[in-house]
Amino acid sequence: MTQQRPSIPAALERAVKEEAGYACAIPTCRMTPVEIAHIEPWSKVQQHTFDNLIALCPNHHTRYDVEKRIPRASVLNYKANLALLNGRYSTLERRLIEQAVDWPPNQEIPIHIGVRILVSRFLDDGLLVEADDLQYLITGFEGGIKTTELYRFTEKGREFIRRWKAAEPLTD
Repeated sequence: MTQQRPSIPAALERAVKEEAGYACAIPTCRMTPVEIAHIEPWSKVQQHTFDNLIALCPNHHTRYDVEKRIPRASVLNYKANLALLNGRYSTLERRLIEQAVDWPPNQEIPIHIGVRILVSRFLDDGLLVEADDLQYLITGFEGGIKTTELYRFTEKGREFIRRWKAAEPLTD
């Protein structure tokens, strides 16, 4: 006899949605609203666990669970990549990844010097480099005071973004 499926506890559902930023975990989608999908089917595991749940938009949930058009390996990579991105990188860094998917190589990104710390992990990991300095004149001062820096993704950074978009593991 099959066990009746209980509801996903609210705190667990919230944690899974928070992990994906309340948007579809598929990088090229990011649509809202989202549903909670079991990576390994409920019928097989008979439990709700954080590691086995992922936030997907209704379209991708159907394509994964019903139509079987999204490989399980891809969904596992989406989940693993979310953990890495959320555990290592700032919100600004994650948003830069999302935006940079369609940017040409060497696209320059102006970042105010006061928020440089928000891209420090990208810099530490060699994904982003400073491209140039901008100088702005501030009234009452002679000369300029550095307020903004230009950055660009390195080849390693572009490969990181490509792998993220393709649902490939971000770590070797």
